Amino acid sequence: MKTFRIGIDASCILPPTKTGIGYYTYNLLQEMLSLESPFEFVLFLNSLRHPIPDLPFLKNPRVRVRHHRIPGPILVKAWRYLRFPPIEFLTGFVHTFHSTTGYLPPQIHGRRIATVYDLFFMQHPELCEKLGGQYFARVFPRLLPKYNQIICPSNATKRDLIELLKIPEEKISVIYGGVDQRRFHIVTDHSLLEMVRKEYCLPSHYLLAVSTLEPRKNLDGLLIAYRHLKDILFNPPKMVLVGGEGWETERIKAAVRQHKLSSDVLFTGYVPEEHLPLIYNSALFFICPSLHEGFGLPVLEAMSCGVACLISNIPALMEVANEAAVSMDPYNYYEMAERMKDMITSHRLREELQQKGLANAAKFSWRLTAQKTLRVYERLLGG
Repeated sequence: MKTFRIGIDASCILPPTKTGIGYYTYNLLQEMLSLESPFEFVLFLNSLRHPIPDLPFLKNPRVRVRHHRIPGPILVKAWRYLRFPPIEFLTGFVHTFHSTTGYLPPQIHGRRIATVYDLFFMQHPELCEKLGGQYFARVFPRLLPKYNQIICPSNATKRDLIELLKIPEEKISVIYGGVDQRRFHIVTDHSLLEMVRKEYCLPSHYLLAVSTLEPRKNLDGLLIAYRHLKDILFNPPKMVLVGGEGWETERIKAAVRQHKLSSDVLFTGYVPEEHLPLIYNSALFFICPSLHEGFGLPVLEAMSCGVACLISNIPALMEVANEAAVSMDPYNYYEMAERMKDMITSHRLREELQQKGLANAAKFSWRLTAQKTLRVYERLLGG
């Protein structure tokens, strides 16, 4: 059987921190390499400062690692303005190159695949940083239609690709992400839960949001809603915001000061992977107030930990939650406050959502994500 070489941009799995795209790519690679396939994988890892992590799947005999130390902003600008260097200069020959990060390098030979998580940057470029969303907003309309296949994590993103970029439907594969239930599950060891609460100075119960601290996540809007909540409910649980700093993080911290919530809102910063499931488990409920998402991985993580969820009524989150969460208008802060009040005061509602959430999260697995992605490779190379 002929062996095909698949190049993958895996730089997002490198330390010090992984965000949603990093988790997606890590889990996808781990599962694909546990399955039989006619593929060798060439992993492009680029970081000026950080070494290659000691990950078991990187030692798989079907993996070739190409590690480079090119400053990221310089490489992205060279790809954008000079269309150089072609990816083959960095990976060697590949039959297909798959960009899981959204950066679209020049390519001499082979098929081209990109994973596109959302198109928020097309609708609100002013809320995006230059090397992130603003780069994508300028590059995608020109380059993405030339790709052989585009993978997206929801039908909501598929509709945006068709409407905003005029991508033919036959070029788009909807492949949901998963949730690792070996990590994210109900924890009954109270000593572990107490340990992590002490580590981050958390109360016994709290309202929880997990995301990078940046405008599109609508955390400043959540803080306005929490201010209203304090007006309609005496002494509500504290709000805990988990996540690393992003673009315009200071705007969110300024909102805390502006609304006099310094004693009510706790920032943990980025937390280690082993602590996150424990933080979910101690939450009274989980909130995702985003203005735009392509999938909503933290919602599934919270559900898998048996935590009731309150989500924005945006298409991707409604699709992933599948009626197992309470929804709210992310632009209506009074409604957000009322929904939070409902969740706090109704134990029965939280129990009902817990059972629905557990059943819903069980439908999503990284193994299925990997299997469907391998089929995309097979269709392209087989054709």
